[in-house]
Amino acid sequence: MSPSNGGTVERTTKQLNADAPCSYPSTVNVDLGDDIIIEAVPSSGYHFIGWSGEEDTLDMDDNPLEITFKNSISLTANFAPKVIEFTSQDGLLNLLIPDGTTALDEENEPLTSVEFTVEESPSPPQEASIVGQAYTLEPYGATFEPPVTLTWRYAAVDIPEEATEEELVIAYYDEDASEWVALDSDVDPTEDMISAPVEHLTTFAVLAPLASPPSGEPTFTIDIFSISPDEVSPGNTVTISALVTNESQVELTQNVTLTINGATEETVNDITLSPGAFTVVTFEVVRNETGSYLVDVNGDTAEFTVTGASATPSPPTIAPPSTETTPPQTSSSGVNWSVVAPILSAVFLAIFIPIRLKRRRESLDW
Repeated sequence: MSPSNGGTVERTTKQLNADAPCSYPSTVNVDLGDDIIIEAVPSSGYHFIGWSGEEDTLDMDDNPLEITFKNSISLTANFAPKVIEFTSQDGLLNLLIPDGTTALDEENEPLTSVEFTVEESPSPPQEASIVGQAYTLEPYGATFEPPVTLTWRYAAVDIPEEATEEELVIAYYDEDASEWVALDSDVDPTEDMISAPVEHLTTFAVLAPLASPPSGEPTFTIDIFSISPDEVSPGNTVTISALVTNESQVELTQNVTLTINGATEETVNDITLSPGAFTVVTFEVVRNETGSYLVDVNGDTAEFTVTGASATPSPPTIAPPSTETTPPQTSSSGVNWSVVAPILSAVFLAIFIPIRLKRRRESLDW
């Protein structure tokens, strides 16, 4: 039986309770079936944390420990400082384990040391930045009950400009979930120090939450609020009005494009609006074919319909003059057609030629 550093082991026999205590390491000779009581006595500033050894039938947390000897056994009394403090070599990280904490390594043995290693990976989450460097604390998987305090000194110059110092957090990396988990952290901006409770040893980092990245380039919002009329006859004008709003925090310039049935109809270039400002953009279109027309203004859609017959009547048809020669005749009324016919022809041409010119001008204008 032997103690670890930090205390002594004392022994009394159950039968002779008045035996003086003795210190170990020591070998005790007993007879088979004898009962003895051993007690771990911590030195000043230490506390007993448990027994270790080869015996599986004993409650290794008991102190004093009563043993009925059936065979030779070897036991070690383990002690730890009432407050254990581990510090990284660069002095930035400090792990404080107070009295009464059960600190066990990955083998469920009492924790006796902690190593701090700078960790180059994993990468920070998309919405945060690592302040300084990440550290892995080993032995990996060591646990604490209750949680202990990890204190971290950071450099303010390592905090991104878009982050707020008061929002810093200590986080650990969950390898099973492949993600960082933020801990309930306490930031002291005057001392550039942050602390958080930890339950186990793993990879830790100080994270600075960043503003959410924009989902895309800021742009205007476009809303078609009027198509007038939404049902017309062929050849009539349809007026399309769209409300254009700048909902960003900066002045923006945007082109506004009208497409109909997927084909570009018209573009209004370089509309500039200050933050929060809006304007109305108006388009006028004419369609001669009946049917439904899909209107799209920068992604906002609506529809109008062309129905019925054309609203513009066709010009009257005038028969061309006859080319046949009619011999002069004298009617009973006494009209001399040889004189009247040339006059009527001149009048007809005076009417016909302007009508033809008008029809040609209309076709050119269309």
